[in-house]
Amino acid sequence: MAPGGDLPVPSANPVHQLRLLLSPRAQGFRNLLLRGEQRGLYVGLGAIGFLFWLGIFGSVYFLVGKFLDIEGFGPFLARKLMDMLLASLFVMLTFSNIITALSTFYLSDDLELVLSLPVSRRTFHYARFLDTLTQSSWMMALFGVPVFLAYGLRSQAGPGYYAALAFAVPSLLMLSTNLGITISTILVNVFPARRTRELMVLLAMMMMAALFVLLRSLRPERLVNAQEFENAAAYIAQLTIPAPVLFPPRWASEVISSTMLYAPFPWREAALLVTGLLASTAIARWTTAWGFDTGWSRSQEARSARFYKSTVFDALAQCVPRTWRPHLSKELRVFVRDPAQWSQVFLLMGVCGVYLVSIHALPFQAFQGQLLVVMKQAMSFLNLGMGGFVMAAVAARFNFAAVSREGRAFWIVRAGPVNPATLLRAKSVLGFVPMVLVGQVVTVGSGLMLEAPGWLLVIESVTMVFLAYAMSGLAVSLGAFWPDFRADTAARAATGPAAVFFMVLALTLDFVVLTLEVLGFYAGYLEHYGVSALIAGLVVALCLFVGTWPIERGAKALWARGL
Repeated sequence: MAPGGDLPVPSANPVHQLRLLLSPRAQGFRNLLLRGEQRGLYVGLGAIGFLFWLGIFGSVYFLVGKFLDIEGFGPFLARKLMDMLLASLFVMLTFSNIITALSTFYLSDDLELVLSLPVSRRTFHYARFLDTLTQSSWMMALFGVPVFLAYGLRSQAGPGYYAALAFAVPSLLMLSTNLGITISTILVNVFPARRTRELMVLLAMMMMAALFVLLRSLRPERLVNAQEFENAAAYIAQLTIPAPVLFPPRWASEVISSTMLYAPFPWREAALLVTGLLASTAIARWTTAWGFDTGWSRSQEARSARFYKSTVFDALAQCVPRTWRPHLSKELRVFVRDPAQWSQVFLLMGVCGVYLVSIHALPFQAFQGQLLVVMKQAMSFLNLGMGGFVMAAVAARFNFAAVSREGRAFWIVRAGPVNPATLLRAKSVLGFVPMVLVGQVVTVGSGLMLEAPGWLLVIESVTMVFLAYAMSGLAVSLGAFWPDFRADTAARAATGPAAVFFMVLALTLDFVVLTLEVLGFYAGYLEHYGVSALIAGLVVALCLFVGTWPIERGAKALWARGL
């Protein structure tokens, strides 16, 4: 107890202060698992994640085995794959750390409270460093385990390989976190923090879209076919192009690959990894000591109310019923002025481009005559499944997070004379339009490339419209059942366990619709046209039911939450 007072004297021990700063998030996560309304979803998410974990392990185990079975070139291929994986993950983690550091260091809601505590800035920095590291790197650490485990088991690596993993991977994660913190601090001293985060999200989406198209256009499957290279020397030269010496993923790859292949241990790269981690930690600490106060002050600038006087959105809202128009007009304004929302268009364009390039690269030249026609029509029909998968991803990003985007201002909507079902239907329109467009591009576009008959393209196009209606309604309703009004971005609201649960249901619906249409086409092939028409009606009724009934249930659940 403090002398003459009732408050305890804060501990001067930095470790104790660090533990206290990190304990609220740990306790919040514990309470969410034990008493939160989504704890059942977390159990389901864990089961799905474990199955995904096994799928990654099996795929990498098979791929590495195929590489190592190639005589002479096998180790080069396995090492090249490791280089590509670590380099790609490092770049993505750096972008993720920049965006996360902007949120944890400069835009977090608890900063006013934390900065008023008798805690040194050094302790505050390392607490936020661990918070940033955990938020941005947990998925790589979790799903990177089966990749490295498959490498070790398939190559029969010894204990030194796993020791190298325990050293190199955490070092690479912390190094990317330090780099992200440093860049974010410099950026917020030039631009406001909110604008900086929006800019980084936009650049990340554009980079991912370009990367998807670039990698697919390079046709990486050629790496396993040495005959496509002019000679063995050119093939080896292509595989052994060195990465820059001062590139951290190269250091980690050298340490891991050498122990996996029983090569001499690269002490130079290990020393570079250690010194690089220490240097990046010091630079990140010095950078925040220099620029945190100015950056945090600039982050308090309010967002300008852009587009609020524009009548374009009111005009666009005229295409929906009158009671929906105010809600749709507001949703359009929020969508346009938030780059984190409309920048998703670049990623969607990248996904569509990758798929169309993949369809174009299919080896149909191996088939001749009637078999070629059947294969093209079958592949065009199976595009329905891929189109449904892409639309489910769009619905999870836009429609599922539509209610959560209200945030703490939800009480304004709840207190107004608003019909909840009308609110949800209006929100579903915003995601319905891009879902239909993406579905048409994937199915009809690939069908045209495959020279599918016109009647099949019409059926695919109509099916995508009904399926988009079903998924948009399902996404908005589940988002109303489990809204996250505390999420600072729509992306965070769209990556929770409830969003994964929606994806499972949406993909199940996609599979059911595809199966029913296969049965309907088979019945038509047998000239049972009555059965075929009945199955077509069943598909339409199922989509209409899934797109309508859950919205009524979700509206009641949302309004039952109160203010």
